[in-house]
Amino acid sequence: MQRIAVRTSLIVAGLGLIAILAAGCGSSSDAPAGATQMSFSLSDAGCEPNEAKAPAGPIVFDVENAGSSKVTEFEVLDGDTILGEVENLSEGLSGTFSLTLEQGEYTLYCPGGSNERGTLTVAGELQAQSSPRVDAAIAEYRSYLEQNSDELVAATAPFSAAVVAGETEQAKRLYPAARIPYERIEPVAESFGDLDPRIDARENDVPDSEFEGFHKLEQALWVDGTTAAMTPVAKQLLADVEELQRKLKTVDLQAVQIANGANELLGEVSASKITGEEERYSHTDLVDFEANVEGSEAAFAAVQPLVEEKDAELVAQIEAGFEDVYASLEPYRQGDGFVSYEALSTAETRELAQKIDALAEQLSQAPALIVQE
Repeated sequence: MQRIAVRTSLIVAGLGLIAILAAGCGSSSDAPAGATQMSFSLSDAGCEPNEAKAPAGPIVFDVENAGSSKVTEFEVLDGDTILGEVENLSEGLSGTFSLTLEQGEYTLYCPGGSNERGTLTVAGELQAQSSPRVDAAIAEYRSYLEQNSDELVAATAPFSAAVVAGETEQAKRLYPAARIPYERIEPVAESFGDLDPRIDARENDVPDSEFEGFHKLEQALWVDGTTAAMTPVAKQLLADVEELQRKLKTVDLQAVQIANGANELLGEVSASKITGEEERYSHTDLVDFEANVEGSEAAFAAVQPLVEEKDAELVAQIEAGFEDVYASLEPYRQGDGFVSYEALSTAETRELAQKIDALAEQLSQAPALIVQE
């Protein structure tokens, strides 16, 4: 793969990494060798089951929305750190991810449920599963994360300075470039408690008093047409991306989580960003889309050797899928960026979503192969 520039929607931080086991359920014969496969469902009550126990080690777990319009997300937390999640599961949809957990207690979190939080208790010794090939995959991806966090700080600094100086048009020009490295590594940022909302929350995602970061500034620039009163927001944004840069230097990573992240990045595009809700004021959504795809590709490239020896045909299909998605974006390229997302027709956005969905379906098969390492 030649186009490597990563972001990922589920790289996971934390000292304890997850292997989820539903209470009252046994191991499935469908689980990869060495892993346990378990099931959870989402309902208006929240996560079901709400209390779970698991042996330390790798697990593949499935989450299905059993018919709730209120609860569409399942998370596993270590304190405030998100270890693993599936999002945007509307009624009838399901999602899968694989992780590894050491002994301890973790929180099951299904936002919006009448009983949002449950407990996962993990017992036993976690057997080391490292190998030179796994270590190499993690090292490659860590290098990518650090590179993009450095680029994020470097691009956010002049954007913030332009806002502080009241240079509205300059700030507009600099905004898309600052978004690119963040979109490539956003899933990692999501694992650090409230850091992602501070940087990237959209209006209505958080209480009005907590709406800040990139999209608060986007609104000021494109809707209000002024940077008046935005100096504290711009300065805090720069401080927050610098904090993210520091945290990424010590984040714990697993190969299977990197593979999960490659898939989740694409799922986020087709499930929510395709509607234009991400960059609702600037309409620079296609810049974000390409960054998401680049991040997904780089994440997969890091773990590709681990997948290829198990299923070389799948790797070839995934590589072709990436090229197909890039080709579908090309007609909308304009200069160093893209046309306004408002210029695309409903049919064109639907075609983009279909290309991304097809690639995501192929990528979803990779984590289970890596769990077998």
